[in-house]
Amino acid sequence: MYLKKLTIIFTAFCCALVILAGCAVPSASNSHSGSEHAKTGYSQKASTDSASNQSHKKLVKAKVIKVIDGDTIKVRLNEKEETVRFLLVDTPETHHPRLGVQPYGPEASQFTHKLLDGKTADLELAVGGGRDKYGRVLAYVYVDGKSVEEELLKRGLARVAYVYPPNTKYVDEYRAIQKKAQKKGIGIWSVEDYAGKDGYHPEVINNNKKGTDRFKNTEQDQSSSSHASSFSPDNNGNCDGQIKGNISGNGNRIYHEPGDQSYKVTKAEKCFTTKQAAEQDGFRAPRN
Repeated sequence: MYLKKLTIIFTAFCCALVILAGCAVPSASNSHSGSEHAKTGYSQKASTDSASNQSHKKLVKAKVIKVIDGDTIKVRLNEKEETVRFLLVDTPETHHPRLGVQPYGPEASQFTHKLLDGKTADLELAVGGGRDKYGRVLAYVYVDGKSVEEELLKRGLARVAYVYPPNTKYVDEYRAIQKKAQKKGIGIWSVEDYAGKDGYHPEVINNNKKGTDRFKNTEQDQSSSSHASSFSPDNNGNCDGQIKGNISGNGNRIYHEPGDQSYKVTKAEKCFTTKQAAEQDGFRAPRN
């Protein structure tokens, strides 16, 4: 009898423990809800991290029709011919109606020719498809996986300029590259005070003999330099609106200025920014 009572008490005690344990265990639905919350939190963070790490550029293809100068090209974009101005950089002028040819302008133009002639470029268009006051498309320009802006800055052939929000995406990177070129003293940075925040100052070079001597050389490639008053034509024998130096079959070296009758049909072997430079190189004016 005593054993029977003890068994009953023990059984009741075990049942009580089971009931208490059941109260402590969360319901299946609550457990699932907590798991989903944790999962959602992780997923959102992963999504945010992914978005920040994968800042994919939205690029559009454009066939390069013509290089106008160091920082401007003409392309075929969306079945239309458009003029594209490179964002955040400025190269010296080559045929500005008022400023004329500025030191290192021909080098910058020639280098852009070298990168883009006959190529299909990738354009990262300005925010909202913005254009400048001249109606030119504003874009970051890439070719063969390289940033054209960065390549110009590396060689001291451009300065960081026209920094206007919201198109400031790469300004910090560009300024860092510019700073390295300044430290090397190459290109536009080879003459103190020639390039400034307000543009270029050719008078600094013209009034400074030492500066004029240094102006003769610029780093166009990693291991080459060229004289500022002459440069190579593009693949079609054009000189970006500058003087064309042509060598005939019998060896005559003749230069043609843009206003000459045969200028457009002349295929150049060499380009010049001045008549004096052409004559010093053995070329003469055409005879009437």
